Amino acid sequence: MTEKILVINLGGIGDILLSVPALRALRRRYPEARISLLAVPRTVELAGEFDFIDEVISFEFYDEGSRGFTAGAGAGKLIGLYRFLRDLRMQRFDMALNMRTLVSWVSAVKMAVFFRVIGAGHNVGRDTQGRGFFFDTKIRETDAGRKHEMEYDLDMVSALGADIADMDMDLKIHDKDMRSISRILKDSGICRDEIIIGVNPGGMRSHRWPLKNFASVMNMLAGRLKCRFVVTGGAAEADLAGRLEKMVNTRIIDLTGRTTVRELTALIKRCSLYITNDTGPMHIAAILKTPLVAIFGPGYLGRFDPRRISGRAVVFHKGAECAPCNKTVCDSLRCFEGISPEEVADASLQCCKSSIGLNVA
Repeated sequence: MTEKILVINLGGIGDILLSVPALRALRRRYPEARISLLAVPRTVELAGEFDFIDEVISFEFYDEGSRGFTAGAGAGKLIGLYRFLRDLRMQRFDMALNMRTLVSWVSAVKMAVFFRVIGAGHNVGRDTQGRGFFFDTKIRETDAGRKHEMEYDLDMVSALGADIADMDMDLKIHDKDMRSISRILKDSGICRDEIIIGVNPGGMRSHRWPLKNFASVMNMLAGRLKCRFVVTGGAAEADLAGRLEKMVNTRIIDLTGRTTVRELTALIKRCSLYITNDTGPMHIAAILKTPLVAIFGPGYLGRFDPRRISGRAVVFHKGAECAPCNKTVCDSLRCFEGISPEEVADASLQCCKSSIGLNVA
């Protein structure tokens, strides 16, 4: 009998959101089980909204730079990791599932040790290029992937006998978060009926379209559309907004690092258009059906294409011989070279025209 299940998803906001249909199906398969979700700190707030999860455990040993888990430096952190894993083992999970791709043999070995220490009765996960040797139930996949990320998660729970009744995704927007965003916008001088364009120029460094291109798009839009620009991002990306402000001919509202994930969701819902790199907020906009222009560089478009979720998304992706890849930093960014500010600005205008009914040139 499966009484305790641990789901491991150490991905970002997008990864957590795309796992929702599978998590919901897992709950239907094991209605009486206690399901715990192990997530990185920046996604805990969002995952805490899932009523099909009993407990969200924050994994504090995740390294943003390497996009993987590590104990970091120092004996104190090693001891902390040991105690954390010991506590997980003491919970005696009947089943553990890993809802992420094993991007390399190094990450596969780390995850194998992780699962071995936890000691669950049955281990489930993705067998990426044969790296999932330690899983009892395996879902085959390639590095590039032939399916959408959401489908791989669904395949995993389907292999456990779950009924895939729907692929719906939704995000709760609390009244208090909408009020908070309304207050922030009002304090920034934005009226209730103004057109707001959200701009999200950050994300993983290798996934960032050049900042000067975002500035060009904003200048072109400001010359053809009466709108207000709100720049979003994490606290570590605040410098991007400052640099943008020096490049554009219009005032911007800088909300980088000033919103919680729930408030960001409310803000994106309020936007008439959201222009973004391949990031977690891109998936939020897709789920909310906010008109979206997404710019892909080295990311895996087949896995994360927002058009699979929303009919109101436009994607720019030209690719390169070296793409897709898992680099976190890249000096060349050749995969972005074919995407011009002019075509992004034109698509943005058309999104506004079709979604709001504006008569724009």
